[in-house]
Amino acid sequence: MENKSENPRMSSTGVLPERTHPPLRNIRLLPGSPFYDRQKDMLEFLADQDTDSMLCNFRKAAGLPAGTAKPMTGWDSWECKLRGHTTGHYLSGISLAYAATGDEVFRDKASAIVEGLSECQKAFTASGKVHPGFLSAYDEEQFDLLEELTPYPGIWAPYYTLDKIMTGLLDSYKLAGITQAAEILDPLGDWIYERLSRLSHEQRARMWDTYIAGEYGAMNSTLVRLYRISGKKEHLEAARMFENARLFDQMRGNRDELDSMHANQHIPQVTGAMEIYAVTGDRGYFDLARNFFRTVTEHHCYCIGGTGEEERFRAADSECGFLTEKTAESCASLNMLRLTSKLMEYEPAVRCDLMDYYEHTLFNHILMSCSHCADGGTTYFMPLAPGSCKHYETEENSCCHGTGMESRFRFMKDIFSYEGSGNEAVVRVNLPVSSFVDDEEKLTVSFTENGRLEVKAGADMKKKLAVRIPAWAREDFPEAADGYVYCGRLKEGESVAFDLPMKLRRIPAASDSRYYNLAWGPYLLAALSDDTDFIHPDVSELTENTDTDMGSFTDGRICCVPLYRVDREHYHIYYR
Repeated sequence: MENKSENPRMSSTGVLPERTHPPLRNIRLLPGSPFYDRQKDMLEFLADQDTDSMLCNFRKAAGLPAGTAKPMTGWDSWECKLRGHTTGHYLSGISLAYAATGDEVFRDKASAIVEGLSECQKAFTASGKVHPGFLSAYDEEQFDLLEELTPYPGIWAPYYTLDKIMTGLLDSYKLAGITQAAEILDPLGDWIYERLSRLSHEQRARMWDTYIAGEYGAMNSTLVRLYRISGKKEHLEAARMFENARLFDQMRGNRDELDSMHANQHIPQVTGAMEIYAVTGDRGYFDLARNFFRTVTEHHCYCIGGTGEEERFRAADSECGFLTEKTAESCASLNMLRLTSKLMEYEPAVRCDLMDYYEHTLFNHILMSCSHCADGGTTYFMPLAPGSCKHYETEENSCCHGTGMESRFRFMKDIFSYEGSGNEAVVRVNLPVSSFVDDEEKLTVSFTENGRLEVKAGADMKKKLAVRIPAWAREDFPEAADGYVYCGRLKEGESVAFDLPMKLRRIPAASDSRYYNLAWGPYLLAALSDDTDFIHPDVSELTENTDTDMGSFTDGRICCVPLYRVDREHYHIYYR
């Protein structure tokens, strides 16, 4: 990727993005798509959770009565050092759910959690046992031990957990309008600044380079978001204190030294670098983020768009050597999409390349990671070994269970985007996801399994319409020179439609020609088989079962279906 703008457009609040998007509250998914179905399942799960259980460990740590609330389990049990992170994810999830549906039950739950966290923060401060402003589901000990460079599992990523709590509070403030969340965040940001500012740059760099113990999620991004609310320079300075020199220096130099580094420990840090660029204009942060994205997507991704094996990056272009049961952590893919989205705000020249990765990973990992019922289940890893079977995490309260509460919603804002102004203003339809945006354009998008993509205007359009043609269909649309077809301004009731070719495709693995994948339209195809040896479907003999399910193929021996339809069956995605 090459960015032409060496001198970004600046305002008093930072770098002006080339691309914006409608607020999530104006977007709705429409029935008839798997994204709608999986979101509906998650909405039911989120509505059924007990807020007192989510607050139980915080109250206990702050010396407040927890009542009869059912204790959390797994990674959030009282005995676990990561306790508190799921509460943050849940607060983000219900805030997103409120924005995505307008259902007051989710705002009520978010308000209850924010009120409970406020009570805990006040109790912590009143106890005199912690520094003012502190909040977590444990005391400050883990933070003390991190500064002594205590390794995992002696401690477990205290700033990572704090990031999830703060992100939940920020989401409740921004998405659900709960102003009390900002009252909690402001002194908590001060607490971070006071703590880190007394440490040397070298000590902080050693902390952030410590495997898992020093994992901090996207604390740099979170503090920039807080700075945008508080206006306190200390919060921006605190964001810049989360400088992981080992990663940032290699990426500023465009060097790929990712082998064996923890994938999801580092991906969110790069999103934070983009946030720092956005408020400071410091080009180095942008360059390292752009280089990181290119390095990961071109040399460290599996066919589904996910990255990492046993949570770690492996050597460049070696993914076919690591087709195991522990591939492609779901957290990592969600965070790669968040990074991609941020890059798209400032990379209009390559928006289509970025969106090609985004769509492919959304359709072939995020969508596939969801269980097919309302149990909140999400895959930790997406197994890619032959004969694999998905395992949905529902009780362990793992990191991916937490991000699963968010992943059914966060992508929605990227379905549509805005660019330009006045007579040159454009609204872009970026993703073939059935949805509706309730802004001045009132666009309805429908995408059916036969490949028909239609966009209809519910009002006379003020902006020009541009519709992205997905990479897998683009060769049939020569007019989409930059990946988009430009349709002018539609009148109320007018529509444009594109019949995208839902063809069966054989895709050679980029790093090892002995392996290949099968795809149909945007979906990778999974062969249903529990054989633990690699199989070789006869592509020339595969025929579609048009009498039953579109996208289902068989050669008489093996049945291949879109991966999103696979729930608990054994499957193959890589063939040899």
